[in-house]
Amino acid sequence: MLLDLNKLNIGSELSFEYPLEKDDNLDKRIIELKDSVCSGTVRLNYEGEIELECSVHGIMILEDSISLEHIPYDFSFNIEENIEELENNYDECYDKLKNTLDLKRILWQNIVLEVPISYTKVCDANLKGDGWELISEENMSKEIDPRMKKLEELLERRD
Repeated sequence: MLLDLNKLNIGSELSFEYPLEKDDNLDKRIIELKDSVCSGTVRLNYEGEIELECSVHGIMILEDSISLEHIPYDFSFNIEENIEELENNYDECYDKLKNTLDLKRILWQNIVLEVPISYTKVCDANLKGDGWELISEENMSKEIDPRMKKLEELLERRD
């Protein structure tokens, strides 16, 4: 997503709209991006600084935290950046010799922030599978696991 900034004059702006695609090198939690678009403007302010304003929205396909199925997750956010103030990525995204701005790094840093730590569509607490069962705290047995009885005896002797 390279923007040619040679078209910009002081006080003018350049509009853009790009479809987003998943980059396998950046985040493994995102399985796929669908209907994802970044649109906005780049402007050269009167101080000669490059300002970026854009909105990003779409659908991430993530793995369900419980069932491990692929599920959609809607996301939407806005970015407002002064490119010269980007400490870590200034040299990576702005090429002064070619006068181009690569939005990919800036966008992916913000997209990764939108990925939830865990996400599930499952709301039924009585899930079962082969050798496992999801139980709520209320349904948990207060009975001690027979394999742990010997440990309990050791703790009692210690007191």
